[in-house]
Amino acid sequence: MTPDMQVMEFFGVHTGGSFAMKLFSAWSAALGIEGASLRGVDLPLGGALDQHREAVLRLKQDSATRGALVTSHKLTVVRAAGDLIDHLTPEARFCGEVSALYKRGPALLGHACDPANCGRAMMHFLGQDWWQTHPQAGILSFGGGGATVALLMYLLTQARHRPRFVQVVEKRMDNLDHCKSVAERFCDSGMRLRFVHSSDADVCDKLVAELPAYSLVVNATGMGKDVPGSPVSGKVAFPDNGAVWELNYRGERPFLYQARGQAALRNLIVEDGWQYFLYGWASVMSLVYDVPLTEARFAAFVRASAA
Repeated sequence: MTPDMQVMEFFGVHTGGSFAMKLFSAWSAALGIEGASLRGVDLPLGGALDQHREAVLRLKQDSATRGALVTSHKLTVVRAAGDLIDHLTPEARFCGEVSALYKRGPALLGHACDPANCGRAMMHFLGQDWWQTHPQAGILSFGGGGATVALLMYLLTQARHRPRFVQVVEKRMDNLDHCKSVAERFCDSGMRLRFVHSSDADVCDKLVAELPAYSLVVNATGMGKDVPGSPVSGKVAFPDNGAVWELNYRGERPFLYQARGQAALRNLIVEDGWQYFLYGWASVMSLVYDVPLTEARFAAFVRASAA
């Protein structure tokens, strides 16, 4: 890495509140990267796409910027500035999103790291054989943005075992349509798929109540971090012996505490987004700085994060 290619950007919503801003130097040391620095780029959720396009163009033209990690704007960046990205990996083209922007020579590349990272993080708390052991169980995912697309992509293309069904609940029709378009390419996957257009907490509560035991409920909405609240009400009843995954690793996260409040009664596994967060940053940094992410380096990355 030359001295004029040290900066990595972070496309987010409120980047100043992210632990990444504090941990980046320790992460860089763990991965063997010298002289790297992180710059937050706050972009709005929804609305016009001009700011997203300007951010990608600025990154592409700035010789001091090596690349970027993209969080809440994975789909939006491609919609706004896909023509500015010289090469999208097959995963990025398939998902229609990027979580990593990185340079190789004069070219700007985009990759969707999240499908693989989603699988790693989910198996971290469920184990490898959860769906095989509990064949009637399924997944209910609140939110139809990039995180749920990554979950679908992992299940449809990489998973060794799959749940019986996946239900996606999303308030934006464009996101829901995108989820459908991804899933429809694998109509013979064996998973039942259902897509629900709603943001009504009562509807969400009812869908949770109908889940079989051992099912997984996911909050992929951003509610509890980027925007306040929870997709479910205080009356929600999580599935017995099931699992609840709050993808946010910080913020008020009422969904997480709703699940923790029922954990003992219903024998729940309750997981937040910390492990997913670590997989995400490690994989993107390895691409941006062109450093192989070995098991030893990731173990050092986790140790640095814990410290």
